Formats: sequence, C-alpha cells, structure tokens
Amino acid sequence: MMKINCGHYIFCFMKPWVKMLVFCILSFFVSFPYALAINVASVEKFLDNAAFDAWDPNSNDLLFLRKDEKGILQIFKVRENSINPESDKVCISCNAQRAVGFKLSTVPLIHKGASDWHPSGEWFITQGEIPDNISWKQEKRIPGARLNAEPETGWWNNLFLVSKDGKIWIELTKFTNHDINSGILSPTFSKDGKMIAWAERIGGSRPFDQYPNGRWLLKTAKIHVNGEDTRIYDIKVHPPQDGATFKPQGWSSDGKLLLATDIGYGELPYPGYRADIYEVRFDPDGTIKNMKNLTGSKDFLEHYASYSPDEKLIAFTTNNFDPQYEKRMNDAWKKDGPRFSHFIVRNLFTDLFLMDRDGKIVKRITNFVDQEWKGTHPIVAKNAWSKDGKTIILGLVLRSNITGKKEGEMIYRIRLE
Repeated sequence: MMKINCGHYIFCFMKPWVKMLVFCILSFFVSFPYALAINVASVEKFLDNAAFDAWDPNSNDLLFLRKDEKGILQIFKVRENSINPESDKVCISCNAQRAVGFKLSTVPLIHKGASDWHPSGEWFITQGEIPDNISWKQEKRIPGARLNAEPETGWWNNLFLVSKDGKIWIELTKFTNHDINSGILSPTFSKDGKMIAWAERIGGSRPFDQYPNGRWLLKTAKIHVNGEDTRIYDIKVHPPQDGATFKPQGWSSDGKLLLATDIGYGELPYPGYRADIYEVRFDPDGTIKNMKNLTGSKDFLEHYASYSPDEKLIAFTTNNFDPQYEKRMNDAWKKDGPRFSHFIVRNLFTDLFLMDRDGKIVKRITNFVDQEWKGTHPIVAKNAWSKDGKTIILGLVLRSNITGKKEGEMIYRIRLE
C-alpha cells in the first residue's frame, strides 16, 4: 500500500501566500539556533595603517600590507597572538633572496599583495605588479594611474608563489608590460593545495557603467608545489556567463568555490557594484558543474566571503542595511551615465555578517557604520577565521565622504563566543 505524507499533501494545497509564510517561519527556526549560539565578545583594533592580506590558522602567521616611504605596498608578517604586533612585524617582501622567472631586483619596487596561504603553511600565493607597466608612464600626466596596479584592483599584475619567509619568489604567470589588458585578482588555493583559482582581466573599463573595474573572467588551474620547480598546468578558462566581475573568495573541503560576481546584472547601472556571492561546484576535471547564487540581490553589494572552519557558516560583507543604495545608483546613472566615476567610493559602506550555506543571514557581526569616523565612512574588506572558529580577522578601509579617496586602513580582531 502506498504511504501518503500528510504534511506534504497539505502543503501542496496551501495558497501561495500561506506557503511563503510557512517557508519563512521554518527558515527562521532552522537559522535561529545559529544566531543564538553566536555572540560577539569583543571587537578590537589589532593594527593601524595596515591592510589585512592573509592568515594561516595553523601557524597563526598573519600577512598584512603597508606602503613604504616610496609609496610601494610591501608584505609584512606577524603572529596573530602578538601582544605588540607593531613591534613584532617583519617585512618579508623587503628581503627577497631568490627570484625564479624574473629579476630579483624588482621585488621591492612593485606593489604586491592579495595573498592566500598554501595548506602546508610553507608557501603563499600572491599578486605582483608588472615592472614598467603602462601606469608608470601615465603617472606624470594622470596622477593616481598606478593605483590600478595595486592588488585590490589588480591591473598589470602577475601571479607569484612565495616562501613563508619571503626569501623565494616564483613567477607563475608571464604577462609583460606590453600586455595592455593583463591583470590578476584574488588568487586562492583549494583546501588540498592542488588547485588555484583567480580572476584574469580581459578588457578595460569602458563603458564605465558596465565595467567600472574592467572586464574579468574566472580561471582555475592545477598546481604542483615543489619549491622552485612549482608549476601550474591544466589551466581552464570559465565563460563570463553575463558577468564582468569574478573574484574568488575561498574553497570548501568538498571542492566548492565561493565567488563574488555580478552575473545577471549586465543591463543594470553599475553591475559590478551589485555583486552577489555564488557557490560554484567543479567536476573532478576542473570544469564548472553548477553555480548557486547565495545572496541574489541586485539592490546591494555582497563581497569578501569566507567559510567558517566547520563550513556551516559564511562570513561576508554587505550593505544590505542601506535601503537607498540602489536608488542612489539609479539617480547617479540618470544624471551622469558613463561619465560617473566616484559614486561608489563616496556612497558604499559595509559591515560583516554571517549566513548559512543556503544564503540565509543568521547574524550581524559588526556595526562600524554606526560609529563616527570624522568625515570618512567604513568599508569592511577581506576576512578570515581562526582554526577553532572563535576569532575573525578583518580589514577595514576608511574613505572620504567627499572625495571617496582612501583615508586609512586598519585590521580588527573579532572574538566570538
């Protein structure tokens, strides 16, 4: 005799609005235990004048970026449990002793950063500026042109593998200063260290309303980490799928990749400023099997996502508390169209949230936007978890309310209980 699931039978005959109400209530109670279990114990500044770069939860080595006296971004290392991190920091990009595939003398002269630790803790992957790129020539007549070569923008960058002490630098991609559309963004290792993902630039920022950060696509490759013989191979180019921005965020242990992208928003004003967080599954041969949109909102920006150690939660940054954000974008587009260039850095402010693997928000972690920042506004950037899931390190950027220019960077430590 066939068994009938009464609950399923009743649900089928509910009116649509009743179904939606039931779904919302059930979703709330599924997420509610997470929210109850997580409390923010403290929010403290860890370092000033520093951009968070990467954290190895096993060794507790933390990488951060800071500009030297010539304005060049250098990579520093410090222990997360340091009592006095400012005194204990070490510049590991200032002491390169071996370069593979390029000139050693260029290491201290180029911007570098956007790093990710190899699971072994012996190496990290990072971006490095191409020497004598086009921005070096433009800098005199277009002040600030070289900002595009900094790692958060990634234009005219190559990919490098670096030893944990910064002594050995191995160039993995081979763009030259003649490659106008070259660029690398957000390289990240898979959990087993056998694959990497990154974004690669394929075009400029015209028209600006569609491609404010340039045109990018997603690439993945297998990597054999073997000291100076390290190589990447089986490189795959993944179709744009109606998106211009593709920034890998991190891998899960089952081979899924978190990705910030603006897929589906190409017809809207400034799609790159509406990016969603996707979870991408790969087949064993490295091709995309499917993409799941976790956040799915054209009205807000979601970015900088990272899995918790048990991979039940995802930390990410968003401005979903700003109901006028989309209206301001639409108004700016109607007024300025493609000439628009500074709206986002004057009007974007974000905080850190947690969501579950289905994209349901379970906790707001920070409230930086509610604080007074003396003529600037906060944008929460890259973040990472401790091995026990009780600490989150994040970067905070302050931008001018008037010009949108970066006025400060700092690193915060969040203790959870």
